[in-house]
Amino acid sequence: VVSFLVRILYLNVTVLVIQAYVLVKVELPNNPPLTGSLGHHVTLPCQFSIPPISADTPTPGSREELRIKWTKLKKDGEEVVLVTLGGAAKEGQRYAGRLSWQSPQPSGGDASLMLGGLRASDAGVYRCEVIHGMEESRETVRLNVSGVVFHYRANASRYTMNLHAAMDACRSAGADIATPDHLAAAFEDGLDQCDAGWLADRSVRYPIRTPRPGCYGNLGNRPGVRTYGVRDASEEYDVYCYVGKLRGEVFYPSSVNAKLTLQEARDKCERHGAVLASPGQLFAAWREGLNRCDYGWLSDGSARYPVTQPRPQCGGGLLGVRTLYKYPNQTGYPDASDRHGLYCYRGETGPVCLSVCLSDPEVANTLLSLSSCFP
Repeated sequence: VVSFLVRILYLNVTVLVIQAYVLVKVELPNNPPLTGSLGHHVTLPCQFSIPPISADTPTPGSREELRIKWTKLKKDGEEVVLVTLGGAAKEGQRYAGRLSWQSPQPSGGDASLMLGGLRASDAGVYRCEVIHGMEESRETVRLNVSGVVFHYRANASRYTMNLHAAMDACRSAGADIATPDHLAAAFEDGLDQCDAGWLADRSVRYPIRTPRPGCYGNLGNRPGVRTYGVRDASEEYDVYCYVGKLRGEVFYPSSVNAKLTLQEARDKCERHGAVLASPGQLFAAWREGLNRCDYGWLSDGSARYPVTQPRPQCGGGLLGVRTLYKYPNQTGYPDASDRHGLYCYRGETGPVCLSVCLSDPEVANTLLSLSSCFP
């Protein structure tokens, strides 16, 4: 594509000079939103093309001067992800060590960028700019990041689960046991928990943002994920669980005005065509924006509430899912006869089917064979 630019030069008289420049034609597709999982990687697409350049046409630059700039757009401006000019490249501080090109030769038309170690804070809108000479073109892509890591403790007491019990506990909580990559990403997003917990690789770790007595571990005064290394599967600790995208809806029934016992809460959810939500489902709903300052029963007999809008009277102004413990040392769940609110879950495949499947394994197997219960 050839464009003609008019340049006016002021000497003793006004002279009109017309110069011809060959400009780069950048063709970036309209990209649909991307979704990546916590701790994994995603590719941000950016394709472009450079038309052939005539040998007898003057140009303001060469292909070696191609400039590629990736930024993350924010309310108060933009954050540099990666900038390249010629053979030089500069990474933004938050992205250092997590970036790589999809193509070994990004100047050849593919400036797609691979972002690894995904964090929840990586979600947002990214812009790719390809600049060559007088031409600049840009395109954006929205990135969503699913998944959340949460600490889980048995109802009985602290540090009572061997590896197999820890894996079962996460499954019962509607989640999976987390990996070291999951925990590392959660730490970068601000998770601070002075409780050692099992991970999927049989290691025991805990994330500390603010080092303090009793929580120094193997890193002393440095922030980071502490590790006990790989442990014998019979040893007992807590566990860190991971839940991905919520496949359904978690809700607090608007018709409920009084507080309920655990069994009353189960019955109330069933009357709404749902079941009591699991801890994993509540954490996933919190990640997607659920906010309510009201303890509610969950399927494991715990009572919790999600905070996405910090207020002093709701979790001390901190974000996260708050848990009501029976004892001051943060152990034990409330008695089943205590009265609290409730959080219900309605799945994408139908609440009645979900309730039946969970309560009757024989019916579940039959319905699964007919593909009418779960996808």
